[in-house]
Amino acid sequence: MRSLLIATFILALIPMQSFAHAWMKLRIATTEYAPYTSTDMQHDGYINHIIADAFRETGVIVEFVSLPWEEALDATLRGEYDALSYGNFVRARESEFFHSAPISAENLVFYVNSEKGPDTWSDLTDFKDVKMGITEGYLYNDELAAHIKANNNVVENATDKDNLQALINGNIDVFPIDELTGWYLLQRDFTRAERNDVMPITPFISTVTTHLLVPKGQSDSQLILSLFNKGLEELTLDGKLTRFKRLLKEGYYQHPKKKVNFDRR
Repeated sequence: MRSLLIATFILALIPMQSFAHAWMKLRIATTEYAPYTSTDMQHDGYINHIIADAFRETGVIVEFVSLPWEEALDATLRGEYDALSYGNFVRARESEFFHSAPISAENLVFYVNSEKGPDTWSDLTDFKDVKMGITEGYLYNDELAAHIKANNNVVENATDKDNLQALINGNIDVFPIDELTGWYLLQRDFTRAERNDVMPITPFISTVTTHLLVPKGQSDSQLILSLFNKGLEELTLDGKLTRFKRLLKEGYYQHPKKKVNFDRR
């Protein structure tokens, strides 16, 4: 309660425009999840661009430190970082992290092997006899997580790229992934012939909201959360979130030496 009162008091003192000088610096753990977060992309990727600008609105500057997902998660919980960029809303995480206000909403889809996979699906039981790939350390939505836990026909790979390769090779039959990330990785890292070996199917699994994750139990957690939410609100009111989304669709956030033609989407 004390932290929340302090946060409210500080926010009341913050002017509506961005600060000329920062009064706080935060270290935020991040991961390589192009085109949303990546240290070799413009502004460290789309989501990190939003996060940095949202904090800047309240006079806070941030430093992003890129780590593997599970390492970033554990280090943030230990208090080595002030927050984690970023995570989908997952109810199972609420005991350890605060979820910020939603940053964006993205579709989660199934990619399948073009020869072996189904053209569509209606229920997760449709996949009981097919081999599903998942990515190590990821938390999926409640329904999908329950299916993964109850099904022995699941293969865990280290990265999304590894799962797409396994799908192309026929080692797995289906793989859940964010729609844009799947498309982006296929365009960036695979040949046209390889891309023809996989396809997304309808309907999409769900629409997920993305959030800055702030660890609970730290003395300034409520303040950090409040500052970010305030800055994000300002970006929304100024129309900047719409501009950042347009930049994402235009291919602004991408590896400078591995450019992707976003017009082909």
